[in-house]
Amino acid sequence: MLDTDQLRSFLAIVDTGSFTRAAERVNKTQSAVSMHIRRLEEQLGCALFIKQGRGARLSEEGERLIDYARRIIQTEAGALAALSRKGLSGRVRLGMPDDYAEFFLADILTRFCRSHPLVEISVLCEPSVSLAAQVRARALDLAVVTDMQGVENVEVIREDRLAWVASKRFQLEPDAPVPLAVSSTVCIWRRIGEEALRASNRPTRALFTSNNYSAIGPVVRAGLAVTILPLGCVPADLKVLGPESNMPLLQPSRIGLIHASGKASPEAAALADAVRATIGRTAPQVVAA
Repeated sequence: MLDTDQLRSFLAIVDTGSFTRAAERVNKTQSAVSMHIRRLEEQLGCALFIKQGRGARLSEEGERLIDYARRIIQTEAGALAALSRKGLSGRVRLGMPDDYAEFFLADILTRFCRSHPLVEISVLCEPSVSLAAQVRARALDLAVVTDMQGVENVEVIREDRLAWVASKRFQLEPDAPVPLAVSSTVCIWRRIGEEALRASNRPTRALFTSNNYSAIGPVVRAGLAVTILPLGCVPADLKVLGPESNMPLLQPSRIGLIHASGKASPEAAALADAVRATIGRTAPQVVAA
């Protein structure tokens, strides 16, 4: 039988990207976490991590174990919650702009559902200003938003420099108008980008406008236009346009949480913790020793 404590150590390494941070998460020493991995590897008869420089990366077998480990831990948590009647089992309503949902939502829900499998979550994807109004009206328990004018009482949990982002095959002539795929005029990222372009006298043309990143993303991936994203949200299949592109630098953008007035329910408080733990860090590509 697989040991759930060992699986928790394994998933903590996967989620935090570090043996050291994993040890902090599971409240064990780093040597104990390393021992858990060695015992798992001995039992499974394969290596879960492969050395890479000063760190390590998941092996093919390690990648395959992730889903099994999450299901085992979730089943255990579900049984404890259902039978001990000590787990959370209510409902929580979360708001999030769809560009953030694209990069963070799956990780947030995975983290939350592992610990609270009986909680029902509903998610609404709309712009930050609209979400703020719904939080004020208590139609949402909490929302992830961009810290901007019109959104009050933001608990900032992350700051990222904004970047010009394009397909890896996109080519931009030094003085050619920049084709942009951006959100509506209420989007703070668009306003920051347009102000920077005007200040640098860089000509542009609006190729595509949409309130949904799910529509902007394919246009950018097709190599047709440039968009704006926080550095921590740039997908691996896109590139950041550097100084050689003659594009102006962009100021940072801040991501935060807003909460409905009054005391938060235990479910909302637990989901807020999952949001902080997920968005407050950048997912690493290589696991550090």
